[in-house]
Amino acid sequence: MKYGVIVCPKCGRARGVESSRKTTTCQCGRQIKLARMKLRFVTDSPHELAQMVAEVNASLKGAGPMPRARKKRKRVVEDAISERISSIKDPLERMRAVVAELVASKKELGHEDMEKAATVLGKKDPDALAARLLELGIIYEVGPGKFRQA
Repeated sequence: MKYGVIVCPKCGRARGVESSRKTTTCQCGRQIKLARMKLRFVTDSPHELAQMVAEVNASLKGAGPMPRARKKRKRVVEDAISERISSIKDPLERMRAVVAELVASKKELGHEDMEKAATVLGKKDPDALAARLLELGIIYEVGPGKFRQA
């Protein structure tokens, strides 16, 4: 779930909100349409949200400059896929799951995607992995070096 920090246009206090909501009500009683508001900060953590609301309120009262948004570290695709398939024990099912995860974001897999899949599965040669996936019928070739999930 995503959370954000907004500042009430009536009383000027910061407030933490769920970004999926359409409206919220401030402590001062004003109903705020979130589509019209600028989210100052966006986070996934409720603890971080509470900390950012406190920092924004302090800066609005003159305790210092407005805190900068913390940049979120991009997760490496291989790490995310590894996490999702860690519970799968069967090697064939692991291969299917990896291909399904890679195909979820795009229609076709290229050589770079095969390298990612090989990294996740602990294989050294992406071409050998592609040949094995073709042999098992998990993928099929649509062009030179381009594959799709079967």
